Amino acid sequence: MNPETDNTNLNIQITRYLAGEASPQEIEDLLHWIEQSDDNRRYFLRQQDIWSALNPVFDIEEIDMEKSERSIMFKTGIKGNGFIIAFRKFVKFCSRLAAASFLPLLAVVLYFFIQSRDSVQQMISVKTTYGCTSQATLPDGTDVWLNANSTIKYPAKFKEDTREVILNGEAYFDVQSDKAHPFKVSTPYLSVTATGTQFNVNAYDPSASVTLVKGKVDVATPFDRVSLKPGDHLAMHNGIPKVDKDIDTEKYCSWKEGVIIFDDERLDKICSTLHNIYGVDFEIAPELTSRTFHMVLRGENLQEILHFLEMTAPVRCIPDEESSSTDSIRISQKIYIKSK
Repeated sequence: MNPETDNTNLNIQITRYLAGEASPQEIEDLLHWIEQSDDNRRYFLRQQDIWSALNPVFDIEEIDMEKSERSIMFKTGIKGNGFIIAFRKFVKFCSRLAAASFLPLLAVVLYFFIQSRDSVQQMISVKTTYGCTSQATLPDGTDVWLNANSTIKYPAKFKEDTREVILNGEAYFDVQSDKAHPFKVSTPYLSVTATGTQFNVNAYDPSASVTLVKGKVDVATPFDRVSLKPGDHLAMHNGIPKVDKDIDTEKYCSWKEGVIIFDDERLDKICSTLHNIYGVDFEIAPELTSRTFHMVLRGENLQEILHFLEMTAPVRCIPDEESSSTDSIRISQKIYIKSK
């Protein structure tokens, strides 16, 4: 069988799906193919990105090109927009007046104009989808690993006094040392301040946590401020921080290497982690929530993980067929975990 022909047929099938022209059977076949491997899922997402770029949701004819050009020129500093042009005319008018009493007012106007321009800071946003991780380097040289279903926002250029990023989800930071300019990670549940160190922040939900691998960090919570040392793990419990010392940091940080470790972890906690990574909801039978498992996952897909659970414990993992959608590749699925 010709691989090039197979690839062409696959691309045609994906294109028909994205264009809304695929039949129910074609959609079912495509979804089944995507679920077969992570490589298939990544290939589909790449094709989806290409389709989105070539088929924008807006009408190109409706774009005000002149206005867009002025906006771009203004942001890049190449050419002023209408406000700058008007301001220049204003300055020219003032120079014609040549009134010494007017110069102080002109200086004040100019000062606030420059301040307003400097206050506009371009923000960069990096986002990962379910089942994917990403790595980025910040303007100061700090390396960041972003876990699945996470977003980090940071300025294109850090301010002189501090280096602050905004995180939703989970990320591992290798911060460039700079004691004069603290590095701050802000999340909806806690914030972490460091100068140069390595640490992990898990902030998917209110049970957020911080794991310190190297250096020193200060963690601010709504009720307390805690300093951590290497090997410390801080976790939020009902809004109260609890610190465990001398823990195995790999348990909380190995995900960036593609490894997920559950060391005698409760089933409800395991399912919470799988939800954050794969976007699947779980409903667990009450008698199973506290059952513990030991698993080391190295790239297994969700079906393989569920099969492992069924092999190591008397449980059944039953998909809710009604929660699956065939009109979108983003499946909001529910899995029932019951006793055998």
